[in-house]
Amino acid sequence: MILDLKFRSGFLALFCGFFVFSAASLCFAEEGETEMTQADSIKRAGQHLGWGDRYLKSKQYEDAETQLLKSWGFNPRRGATARRLGKLYNETEKYEDAIQWYQKAIELEPKSKYTRGAHFALAGIYIILEQPEKAIGHYEALLAFNLEPEEKIKYYHALVRLNVETEEYEKALDYAKKWGELAPDDPEVRDMIGKLHLRTGGEDEALAEMEKVLELNPDDYATLEKLAGMYDRRGDDDKAFDAFEKLYQNDDSSIFFLEETIKLGKRIGKSKSWIVSRLEKLHAMDPGNLGVIEELAELTGSLKWVNKGLKQDPNNGLYPYMRGNHYFDRWKNSSGKQDSINALTWYRRALKDPMWKGNANAMIQTLDPPLTEEEKKRREFFEGSKQKKEEVETEGKK
Repeated sequence: MILDLKFRSGFLALFCGFFVFSAASLCFAEEGETEMTQADSIKRAGQHLGWGDRYLKSKQYEDAETQLLKSWGFNPRRGATARRLGKLYNETEKYEDAIQWYQKAIELEPKSKYTRGAHFALAGIYIILEQPEKAIGHYEALLAFNLEPEEKIKYYHALVRLNVETEEYEKALDYAKKWGELAPDDPEVRDMIGKLHLRTGGEDEALAEMEKVLELNPDDYATLEKLAGMYDRRGDDDKAFDAFEKLYQNDDSSIFFLEETIKLGKRIGKSKSWIVSRLEKLHAMDPGNLGVIEELAELTGSLKWVNKGLKQDPNNGLYPYMRGNHYFDRWKNSSGKQDSINALTWYRRALKDPMWKGNANAMIQTLDPPLTEEEKKRREFFEGSKQKKEEVETEGKK
């Protein structure tokens, strides 16, 4: 019942307020009064506004609403009252009502410095309501006021974020550039400009901005990783290697960074010993990587890696072929019969792998070359003579 009376009182104040500004109001006249002057209405509006403001600050929202609506009824042209009502409904999460009162405040005092607060509040409400386009409109309106650089940066930042959210990347880039003009040494804005250039197809500009970010903050490893990838894609191997090497030194547990340094190290001509050292580190981190074992076996020729490869990948003809090479080299130096036999054994195992069959055959023929036609005839002759002699000897015994 009490709330109903308050609502009716507030509605009456609002209804009567539209008729009192130029003439006396009978609605709020004290007993014995027949009319109220414009000055009296303004004075009474101010009194109720003051009381409503105090209630609002102490979070007594019902009493604040009653007093503010009375104030509005006495003077429906005061932007301060509309702003207070907007704030009240914003704090009580009655966002549609808040929007209406803030908009009314803006209409009444579009150029007032206090109207900036209404625009800012409306932008926040539209973000809560997930209407970013309307929030953008109010942030843009804020930029028309006389602002300190720090305030402009805050609004530019918000506009960049909202335009990215709505996929208006060109607009976002424009606001990021304006933000950058006010804060040229801010790594955040340089990074943002770089990312937006990438979004809009300006890779050269993006790269330049990211390099500026690193100049300002050499330990920005996230930006360094993006740059490393860009250098790699563009074929700038020296810069790509330097970037990935720094990333690896900062995080030597990363297999990806280590692999990239190996790949790029080969491109820029790093020594064999350097590459072997990095591959050994990679094997320690990823012992199941057969490609690493194979590469180490090929680079070093060491039986250590050949044997590891045979154990983990027995169907790969590389390893028996390399074992064959090991015994072949020993045979060449010592002419030991057993070394040549061992070499032939391993080369014949390599024949099972089609990729190594040709190589293995060539080495087998080196160790055990096929007979020439002349040698075949000579052997046939002697074998034939031997057979006849054996037959004659057999006949004689009979």
